[in-house]
Amino acid sequence: MLQAVLFDLYGTLVDILTDEWDLSTYRILSRFLSYFEIYIDPEELAAKYQQKTAEKMMAYEEGPYGEIDVFQVFEEFLQEGWHKQPERSMVVWLARLFRSLTRRRFGLFEDTFPVLEELEGEYQLGIVSDAQWVFSEPEIRMLGLAKFFDPIVLSSRYFVRKPDPQIYAHALKAMRIKPAEALYVGNDPETDVLGPQTIGMPVILIDRGDCLRNSPVPRIRDLRELPGIIKKIFHA
Repeated sequence: MLQAVLFDLYGTLVDILTDEWDLSTYRILSRFLSYFEIYIDPEELAAKYQQKTAEKMMAYEEGPYGEIDVFQVFEEFLQEGWHKQPERSMVVWLARLFRSLTRRRFGLFEDTFPVLEELEGEYQLGIVSDAQWVFSEPEIRMLGLAKFFDPIVLSSRYFVRKPDPQIYAHALKAMRIKPAEALYVGNDPETDVLGPQTIGMPVILIDRGDCLRNSPVPRIRDLRELPGIIKKIFHA
């Protein structure tokens, strides 16, 4: 019997577009940092950000699906500039300023709230997503999603990302349920299918653009179809 529904976040519940390559972002960050006596050119700042994130990804030795905590990247910027350990609150401010500057589109899909409101009284709901906690935790709150989900498992909190089965196991352990008792809903056949299937969890993909016609698992075009397909597959 199905006990829980786990959701991917971005691309499934949240419609977002970011651009971390736009030099205008780094111009603003450069000016911001100068108020704290850290002087770094925008071009150098952009290069260092990309370099630091790449180096941290490559340093992960426990498998191909390691994840970084980008909080540490911003912490290093301040630590190198001040030659001392920065206050945590300052690191968070810098990271979230960066995120706000890189966002180009951000909001809920129109089918997100209706399906969550329909499912919440019947199933446990959780999130398992590749996401940076310093960005995503406030975004989840500002979009009004936090009230629906427990647990919220973000890759940067566990240093592992999809499709590694470990990230899903963290959520199942918190819910105290078996893989077969949960359904995973995602939008990417490359990252959202293999992990759950490896541990015996069924998967449904949301395909709003009708471009996953060779999907290896059932697909829906609108999240509001989810309650019906759950009843058809799991309660027939």
